[in-house]
Amino acid sequence: MAKFLAHISDDKSREQSVQEHLKNTALLAGQFADKFCCRDWGFGCGMLHDIGKYSKKFQLRLHGGPIVDHATAGARELYSRGYLMAAYCVAGHHSGLPDGGTQADIAGSSTLYGRMKKQLKDYQAYQSEIVMPEFTNPPLVPVGRGGFSVSFFIRMLYSCLVDADFLDTEQFMSDGTARRIQNASMEELLQSLRAYITPWMEQTEQATVNGKRTAILQACLDKGKEKQGLYTLTVPTEGGKTVSSLAFALQHAVEHHLDRVIYVIPYTSIIEQNAQVFRDILGSENVLEDHCHVSYESEEELLHQQLAAENWDKSLVVTTNVQFFESLFSNRSSKCRKLHNIANSVVIFDEAQMLPVNYLSPCVRAISELICNYHSTAVLCTATQPSLNKIFPGEVQVKEICMLPMCKGKTFGNP
Repeated sequence: MAKFLAHISDDKSREQSVQEHLKNTALLAGQFADKFCCRDWGFGCGMLHDIGKYSKKFQLRLHGGPIVDHATAGARELYSRGYLMAAYCVAGHHSGLPDGGTQADIAGSSTLYGRMKKQLKDYQAYQSEIVMPEFTNPPLVPVGRGGFSVSFFIRMLYSCLVDADFLDTEQFMSDGTARRIQNASMEELLQSLRAYITPWMEQTEQATVNGKRTAILQACLDKGKEKQGLYTLTVPTEGGKTVSSLAFALQHAVEHHLDRVIYVIPYTSIIEQNAQVFRDILGSENVLEDHCHVSYESEEELLHQQLAAENWDKSLVVTTNVQFFESLFSNRSSKCRKLHNIANSVVIFDEAQMLPVNYLSPCVRAISELICNYHSTAVLCTATQPSLNKIFPGEVQVKEICMLPMCKGKTFGNP
């Protein structure tokens, strides 16, 4: 039987079979999707995404032949079995998530319906090596009205597939030498924070500014032990909001076995300031600062941070409103790779009053999806809390973290 290859190393000395690549990608994508209880969907997309490489034409492509569409084959198999959401992901795992189009679209058009009519090279040899996966109904909680929850699920599933595909290909092409740093656990980061704030906790006289900050900090640690959902943290200027919100996030992450903390901030100047605080507390190797103006002192540090920025594979991520929400609504694999790593996280929206007003409704819907279907907790953090309670759907209830009297005003004095 012919050996069907997925990749050949640049020096032509190593080969990876299609079967090996599909299995590796399926296991990794399933692991990612398991964070929102959809391991079978991630696994199934991974197993079928490259079955088009079983065509003889693609095998010639590996040796310099013409470009061959290998993504539509797996999408067609999924589509024919009624797995439409998975079909979108597989069809777009290189070119980007396609529009659905209509049944009237002609064969070969870029929409999903057009792709399904396209004439493909024979790929049926996949049946000798690949077993068709089974899919259960995804446990989605409908949030609000319309099909937003379904479209959001497709992007999250797509993220699992494209990141797994990239990572396995990277692992093969680098011959296992890709230098990604192991992340510290949330328990380790919480220990680092507790060591940092120990001197603060001794200042308990609430007649002083530092004593009030300590009370806010303790309230955040206590509230971090409560159940997941949507929280507000309304802390006056000079109230120690940065460290207190981090205390809530890390305590909450440990309590609920979450993977990371993500700070979403409107301005790069605030990001740079806050990121330095986080590095001082948690160590530079545990903090990813992801925005257009970031720079690094060494090529080694640049490489590690660039790799982490591709999929937000870091314990603590600091990014902009624009980067965060544009990624959630993108259709490109490069933007969407990171999305599955927002699941099972604490997301802090610092200066929440700066959420983009013109796009407030879709932003709120995206936050609601993360809370209701992707095991994330969101915190709206500011001294001037916007009135968003009526905008969030009824499935999402807002809880305030700090109810202390000193948090009622906009400031309580100078440090």
